[in-house]
Amino acid sequence: MTETTLRAAPQTEAVEYARRLAARTMRTWSLIEYEELVTAIVAELVANAVLHAGTMLELRLIRRIGRVRVEVRDRATGMPRLTIPEPEDEGHRGLFIVDRFSAAWGADPVPGGKVVWAEVST
Repeated sequence: MTETTLRAAPQTEAVEYARRLAARTMRTWSLIEYEELVTAIVAELVANAVLHAGTMLELRLIRRIGRVRVEVRDRATGMPRLTIPEPEDEGHRGLFIVDRFSAAWGADPVPGGKVVWAEVST
């Protein structure tokens, strides 16, 4: 197993830092064909943490046999909820995108907050 971590303040810049780290990591792991999927998931999960949790966050990318797991931990206890956006909705697409791009996703309560995760099959 290989992993990489980013800790960030709840600022919009965290999304771009996270995207760059994900892209660089996927290249380092020779998984370039999954870079777009993983970076999109990372961007959505980090953006959700910034917007909805507003706490310090931690992004972890974990490479396992046959999959890449994305985890975003924050200090908020509210759990995410998937909504199906209407065509005219300008928002509420984050978890919808994660749901479509990942093989599986979920959220787990942990002491002091939660971890929202998604996995991409490789």
